Amino acid sequence: PIYAGRSWKVLPNNAMPASDNEYDFAASGDCLTTVGNTAFLITGGSKSRALRSDDGGLTWTASDNGIPAGESAGGFAGDFADQRHVVAVGGDFADPTDVQDTASYTTDGRTWTGGVNLTHVGEDVSFLGGPWTAVATGDYRGSTGTSLTTDGGRTWTRVSDQGYHAIECLPGGVCW
Repeated sequence: PIYAGRSWKVLPNNAMPASDNEYDFAASGDCLTTVGNTAFLITGGSKSRALRSDDGGLTWTASDNGIPAGESAGGFAGDFADQRHVVAVGGDFADPTDVQDTASYTTDGRTWTGGVNLTHVGEDVSFLGGPWTAVATGDYRGSTGTSLTTDGGRTWTRVSDQGYHAIECLPGGVCW
């Protein structure tokens, strides 16, 4: 029988990068995302980074994710189509009208390109299958909307003024 998730143990943290005043904003539930043994933690606060583990959380590397950091700002959520194609979204909860640099992406799983704009806070993101098409959404104090990328996160098009705190999509375009 398979008992996945029925028992847990705390992993050693000596291989985790230092993270003073760095946060994992968990409003969407997707600041931690996994596929196989690879995991990404998308952070904000004093630093806005993507922490990556390729061994089930035993060791981690950190990269700047390109979303501006701040006390209530940074990356809020991420998703990946595979270990190389990852998108992160975020913003600033203290200034939700500042929608500059609210998304970033990587095509090698390690080097992030920031400076990508949504027209709303990015609280969550989900790929629709394949490494290019994803949906980002957010609903926070007037910075509300849902956007679509078809180029792996390089550009985003607003598809709705309705936003949500969380989104999950399946290949083929079914989202909830």
